[in-house]
Amino acid sequence: MELKLAENIKRMRKERSLTQEALANALGVTVGAVYKWEANLSSPEIGMLVRIADLFDTSVDTLLGYEMADKRKGAITEYIYGLLAKKDRASMEEAEKALIRYPNDYSVIMAAANTFSAFGTEDRDKDMIKRSIALYEKALCIVPFDCDPRYGRLSIIGNIALLYFLIDDKDKALSMMTENNEAGVFNSRICLLYAMKGDTGEGCYNNLISSFSTLNFELLNVAMGLLIYYKNTGNLEGVKTLSRWCIEFSDNTRKSKAPCYYDKIICACLTAESYAYFKGGDKEKASKLLSKALKQAKFFDSSEEQTKDIIKLFDTEHDAGLFSIMGSTGIETIESTIELVGDKKFTALWNSIRK
Repeated sequence: MELKLAENIKRMRKERSLTQEALANALGVTVGAVYKWEANLSSPEIGMLVRIADLFDTSVDTLLGYEMADKRKGAITEYIYGLLAKKDRASMEEAEKALIRYPNDYSVIMAAANTFSAFGTEDRDKDMIKRSIALYEKALCIVPFDCDPRYGRLSIIGNIALLYFLIDDKDKALSMMTENNEAGVFNSRICLLYAMKGDTGEGCYNNLISSFSTLNFELLNVAMGLLIYYKNTGNLEGVKTLSRWCIEFSDNTRKSKAPCYYDKIICACLTAESYAYFKGGDKEKASKLLSKALKQAKFFDSSEEQTKDIIKLFDTEHDAGLFSIMGSTGIETIESTIELVGDKKFTALWNSIRK
């Protein structure tokens, strides 16, 4: 087992902008002692190790650098998640063994909690669900400060709340999410739980619509991000496939064929799809798609309706007014997309079509 005490003392000292002399003064030792620790010529006694760890706001284990132990835990949790991904029930046995070995390790506790939650939810096994809740609540007490937000405090609270809902403690589930709904992170889940609870009021309906609209455009934002990523990495097939998906999604989601914000989404995606064919050597197909984008843009821009940037997805008074970083018109949206592509020859094709 390789210790990294000398390396860690030196690294942590420098991270805090301390000289060897400053560290020596803080610990009440000589500069020579600090030098020998960092040069791996000697090691601090146990009591001094505790003081150093406390000064650096870390644990003795971390200070010593138990790399082998950390890798072991990492391998165990990775193995558990691998089994869980295959829906292999052996993951539960492995989770129990890991908890015996590392009862207070956050990553192990979370792996076990996620395992019991998955099988408990599918099996509607209340005992297993309660076991998962207990583990999540334990994890909630020891969330690391540098934890991935996807698996941090709010994520755990959301998991616990859903599990309480499944064991018929609906009020507790809703209160947990409502009281911790930072930046509306649980809006969609709260709406879902109220509907599952039997709420038929107008407020529940409007909240569901609001959540649907928000998630709808979050999905489109992610899709547009993927389009740009595919373009940046030269994945032309990815650009074509995702452009087509966004166009069909927009056509299928809009409530009417009247000009609306979705037309600008379609303009951008037709332009992106056109670029993919152009870059792949099919200039005829690229020209047709770019001409179609122009037609769509003119359809949107010619409307005198002041509400054409409003999305109306349902029969409700609450519509969604939207603003776009790509421009206020369809033409501007196409040109912003072309500018993002940054291909002079493709720009020339657009200029020839627009004339």
